[in-house]
Amino acid sequence: MNLRALIPGRLSRPSPNRARRVAVTIAVGAAVVVVVQLVTGWAIHTDRVPLRDPLYFDKLAALRARPAFSPATLPEQKPLTVVFVGSSRTLVGVDTGAVGPALSAQLGRPVEAFNFGTAGAGPVTCAVYVRRLLADGVKPDAVVIEVLPPLLASQVEPSEARWLRAIRLRPGEVAVVRGYGLPVEPPAAHGPRGWLLPWHEYRIPLVDRYARPLSLLPFPMTAAGLTNPHGFDRWRERVEPADRARMLEHTRREYAWYTAGYAPGGCGAAAVRDALAACRAAGVKAALMLAPESSEFRSWYAEPGRSRLLPLLNELASETGAPLFDGRAWLADELTADGHHLTGPGADEFTAKLTRDALAPWLATGGTP
Repeated sequence: MNLRALIPGRLSRPSPNRARRVAVTIAVGAAVVVVVQLVTGWAIHTDRVPLRDPLYFDKLAALRARPAFSPATLPEQKPLTVVFVGSSRTLVGVDTGAVGPALSAQLGRPVEAFNFGTAGAGPVTCAVYVRRLLADGVKPDAVVIEVLPPLLASQVEPSEARWLRAIRLRPGEVAVVRGYGLPVEPPAAHGPRGWLLPWHEYRIPLVDRYARPLSLLPFPMTAAGLTNPHGFDRWRERVEPADRARMLEHTRREYAWYTAGYAPGGCGAAAVRDALAACRAAGVKAALMLAPESSEFRSWYAEPGRSRLLPLLNELASETGAPLFDGRAWLADELTADGHHLTGPGADEFTAKLTRDALAPWLATGGTP
């Protein structure tokens, strides 16, 4: 039976023109995909879009929005500038909107402060951010670098790599953090795949930033809209005793890995030393800061490591002439929500004491200890 006769045109070969159009359409589509991938890779690798490390770039954008930190502001119009670099302890504990006016009144000159604290940052992340800020043209008069004691633990595998993944690093920063002792390998995204397949290599930050409801990350990799214009994130105003006990127990379990057999040093100490050295090389005054911890939290550090922490940090600070502000025992326990993150009133009290008793005397003497 002749099927062609029964179904005219159904089984006929496509015309040469139609086949040509299909081939052209496929070729154009493939070319568009390649171009889009290459443009996306270029935009990510040149930091035109904040996908390599959204936490950093969101904070940097907020910092540069402050006229005092803008590169366009003339030097003679700039006030004294102070930047705090640290973890979530700094993020929720230092109200930089209050630091500026308080220091202005005590020093008799305009002062502007910014909180560059980010969730999950430890000594290595802080060192990377200090170096990166200086490389990106941010040169404040003073930098206060928070030290997170649990992440100085050298008796365990450096765990900051779990949060500071290599894909968040610039290519030149991988060797730097490996020099500290952080076990990271150069990611494929730093090579040709980062240019040719950026939608695959950066799929996690892409989804997290532009389709957050579909993201599987437990915490957003962004700081946009989560802080005030000075970079500060005021946390809980009040914590009920039962909630505090529950949160404190959660914190104890979370940090038991670091505090058991505590031995400060290693990778974290190398990062602190490098951050201070980078500030000194750039002509920026630097100080180290230990944020408040409740008496319960401080008791978790095993001896003799607990007693070795301050001598180690004093030794690191003395190498560059930096002061160490030890605020661990400055506040009552109830002003911490979970043993180490401050409530709103706790942030108010810590900020006032830090400004009055530490920053003002230090900056009044030109930033000498």
